[in-house]
Amino acid sequence: MKKLTPKEERHSKLLKYGIPQQFLNNIGEIDELDYSLQKPEGAYFYFPTMTEYTIFTDVEVTPIFDCGETFYALFEKNNGSEIVKFELENDEIYTQYGLNWNLLILDVMWDYFDFAIEEDDSLKLFCAVGGKLGFPYSEKLYELLDITGEEISIKMQDRKKWKKDVAKSLNII
Repeated sequence: MKKLTPKEERHSKLLKYGIPQQFLNNIGEIDELDYSLQKPEGAYFYFPTMTEYTIFTDVEVTPIFDCGETFYALFEKNNGSEIVKFELENDEIYTQYGLNWNLLILDVMWDYFDFAIEEDDSLKLFCAVGGKLGFPYSEKLYELLDITGEEISIKMQDRKKWKKDVAKSLNII
């Protein structure tokens, strides 16, 4: 790792790269997302010990948030920057978001939808959580995901394509 952005510089660095202010301010502050959108304390503890990880080679890393052993960070390398998702146990990037913050927030909201449906949370609460994240597509996302079990079974056969189609429908990509 070339550099780990110090905690006191994290906010300004992420704002420079376009993170929505509401999203940044609410990391670790939303009860409904308390397990999936945690302050990056784990990142600051673990990243300095992960010196053998090739994904960190020549990269400046700015933690965004933690989700258990899954981390979201801004990687800067050779004048290129991107938001990435990876796990503590694996030296592999699972998702690359470019610098598309709405695509990242879409993933957070998608995961919350799965939990919210189990808990019978309403559209109103779903939209309120999306509002706290600065995500203007909450209502439309809810409608796109609130489908029958049969439709879900079909779409889950190619979840990656389904997510891409939803992101296109929301004009995120």
